[in-house]
Amino acid sequence: MRQSDPSLGEVRKRLLSDFPMLEEIRRRRPFYVEKLARTVRDCAEYNRRYVLPAALELDRRMEKEHDYFAWDLVEAGLQYRFLSLIIPSTVDGVGGLGVLFSLAMEELCSACPGVANIFGAHALGVAPLLVAGAMAHWESVLREVVEEEKSGRPVLMAAAVTEPSAGTDVEEPHFLKSARLSMHAKRVPGGYVLNGRKCFISNGSVATYTAVCCATDRERPLESWTSFLVHRDMEGFSVPRVEEKMGQRACPAAELSFEDCFVPDEYVLGFEGDGMQPGTLLLLASSRAPVGAIATGIARGAYEWFLKWAEKSKGGRRPIDEQRIKMVLADMRTRIQLARWAYLSAALTIDNSVGSVLLGPAIRSMRLIPKGIRTSDVTRRFFLSTAGKTFSDAIVAVSISSEEASHALAFASLAKAVGGDTAMYVSSLALELMGVDGGEERLWVEKAFRDAKLTQIYEGTNQLNRLTLFMADIGGSLKVELKNPFNPRAAGKGVV
Repeated sequence: MRQSDPSLGEVRKRLLSDFPMLEEIRRRRPFYVEKLARTVRDCAEYNRRYVLPAALELDRRMEKEHDYFAWDLVEAGLQYRFLSLIIPSTVDGVGGLGVLFSLAMEELCSACPGVANIFGAHALGVAPLLVAGAMAHWESVLREVVEEEKSGRPVLMAAAVTEPSAGTDVEEPHFLKSARLSMHAKRVPGGYVLNGRKCFISNGSVATYTAVCCATDRERPLESWTSFLVHRDMEGFSVPRVEEKMGQRACPAAELSFEDCFVPDEYVLGFEGDGMQPGTLLLLASSRAPVGAIATGIARGAYEWFLKWAEKSKGGRRPIDEQRIKMVLADMRTRIQLARWAYLSAALTIDNSVGSVLLGPAIRSMRLIPKGIRTSDVTRRFFLSTAGKTFSDAIVAVSISSEEASHALAFASLAKAVGGDTAMYVSSLALELMGVDGGEERLWVEKAFRDAKLTQIYEGTNQLNRLTLFMADIGGSLKVELKNPFNPRAAGKGVV
């Protein structure tokens, strides 16, 4: 490790300063907080060694070559296990949940959210295999990601929800009912045939596996919304184009085409019709806190570069000596800290609810089963069967309640909206005060401004997130419905 890299002690001290609530957690779970500190230290070291020296030039290059992909930066991240952060330890992943991943994303995004979002979009692709009845793919797909990562060969994943005529509509049950869908899946012997397009899919052009949600009946999208796992080599799947982006350029946004793309039954995640309830809603409850962290990291990066600019003498005077600049810095610091606390609260909420499924005795006990049995065809066939998927649903049903999951969704939506607005506020105000002669610092802040806008759009626009917060927390009209396989009438009550 180079001298300039942060020590574990320094990172731990900063974490406990920024997140006072972690001190109480540390008293009860010291090893957990140490794991968080090690992860953040690794992210800071990765930024310092690989990202900061390359980010501005990479951004300039991708303005002209928007289909270029920085595989070298992805490969550099493999030594830190960035592709395994949320993969369960059952299959030798890091086993991190919302808090660990959110802290990692803030740290990574303080340097370059485009590079960071490659790992963020990958985790979004992994997540459907954790919240759906997809345990059959843990020892195949997730194990492949882990083993290839250890060998220095990245296997990336992605999640595809947005369609050309349906973006926000497909992320909320009330809107999905009337969404203008262009893609659908048709049941055929042995599987489904997918036709249509998905758009603006992060990592879509570079992912080996993509979790795809679409309707099997476009007249009844809410009841037929289903999740599939598509391998890039499946016949009928293609990537017609990669978008030219304003911000977060290092992470490609692609259009995906499905033309009579056959997906076998074994690649259906969960049951047909589970895609929205609980699938997409559980996924959003898990992913929106990290998006709040992404935005907080962007705001923090803009603030730190603005502070460096303010401390430099200009014509014999330093901007930071002016009272107005001091007040602006204090305001920025306040907003960043509030956004930070919002995403950590949301991450803790999801870890204590949905995350408890992955930490529960049923999942942890799987490590006691010999690997030969866990990876056998018999075990795989069981988890692909109706009985196996029902077993997966039962684990969720006994681990959390509908109220807990709905509360987690509300908090996550709050954190995402607060973070995105904070990133735009801090970066735009910094640009305004720096003027056109801001030197190198302005280049970084200008990039942060372009990067920040996307955080108000993806994972549901901030307007949708506010509606979700109202419906799930204030109005009570939106609940995450959990399937109870032993008592269907009790679905959502988390009891058996």
